[in-house]
Amino acid sequence: MAEQEYDLVKHAKRLINKPYNKIADQAKAASIAGKVKLIKEFTIEPYNGKGFELKKGQIVRYEIIEGPQIIDCMYLVKSRPTKEWADTFHSSSLGSHTFTEGIHFYSNSPWCRPLVSFIRDTVDNGMIRELYGELAAHSYVLHNGSCSSGLWEAIYGVVDSYSCHVGIAQGFLEVADEEVARFHIHPPSFMHYQVVAFDKVPTALTYYPGKPAIKIGDFVELLAHEDLLVSVSPCPMGDQCDTTAYENFTCYPVRVAIYESEDGPFETAPDPQRKTMNAVDFNLADRPKMVTGKIGKKP
Repeated sequence: MAEQEYDLVKHAKRLINKPYNKIADQAKAASIAGKVKLIKEFTIEPYNGKGFELKKGQIVRYEIIEGPQIIDCMYLVKSRPTKEWADTFHSSSLGSHTFTEGIHFYSNSPWCRPLVSFIRDTVDNGMIRELYGELAAHSYVLHNGSCSSGLWEAIYGVVDSYSCHVGIAQGFLEVADEEVARFHIHPPSFMHYQVVAFDKVPTALTYYPGKPAIKIGDFVELLAHEDLLVSVSPCPMGDQCDTTAYENFTCYPVRVAIYESEDGPFETAPDPQRKTMNAVDFNLADRPKMVTGKIGKKP
């Protein structure tokens, strides 16, 4: 029997995520049992981004209320919003590019710690896979970005259209300030309710309609492990049922609800307190005690 190849990625994911899974599962169980109290709720209207604070130990729920609606979400650490945020590269590296319950959203380097855990998803993911293949999902990340007005002009010829760049910026102008909004002008977003599959060769996305799989009353819930500034943009692609022209996109409002446990904030993931330096600071310090691998020898 051939020796099994060492799977670094699989091993790392299991090792790093294990201490955080129990904490996320506890919050999920409380939510399912209804042992939560509503702290705040509001509606995000079509073509308008929304910014809000999410406190450590709170759960945020994004709920479909009138029709399928894609949302792009970004999470910044409140105490250092231009330094640390939920990073799509670290999150997909330690999780996956498409995701559902049990995935943690990790922050950027050098912190690389869980900021948010995806604890509940009531969308019929089985139906999505039946309709569009085993690779299909509705929550995902794509190349550290989200849709932009420049992209829509290139594709559809529309100038200054609403995009998730516009919506995310609007949200951060509301909950933070211009400096934060400008710093995150190309936001690494986490998407929900956008039915896609990485099923092309070379690898690329296929976009599928939100109906019939995503239904009124469906929701996703996420647990915050740190005090966060959040910006959510309802994507102009809306239900993604007609993409033949920008003007044919159909959008709907989304309900946002924030919960705590009956006794207060939920337990959250401990900070791993990583010791790695910021890359620029590390270089300016002449890369002290830098760890490296081997240098290969010419055969």
